[in-house]
Amino acid sequence: MELVIQGKNLEITDAIRDYVDQKVSKAVSHFQQLTTEVDVHLSVARNPRINPKQTAEVTIYAMVR
Repeated sequence: MELVIQGKNLEITDAIRDYVDQKVSKAVSHFQQLTTEVDVHLSVARNPRINPKQTAEVTIYAMVR
C-alpha cells in the first residue's frame, strides 16, 4: 500500500506522518489485499471566517477482484 500525504498551509512533520500512517493502517487493515494507494490531503484555512479550520480528506484506491 502506497501512502501519499499532502499538506496545504501545513508542514508535514514526521509526527504527523506517523500519526496518519497509524490511523490509515488501522482503517484499511481489513482490506489490506485490495488497497493499492491511499491519498491524504490535510489543510488549514487561514481565513478566520471559515469553519472548520482544519480538514482531512482521505481517498482510498482499491483494485476490484
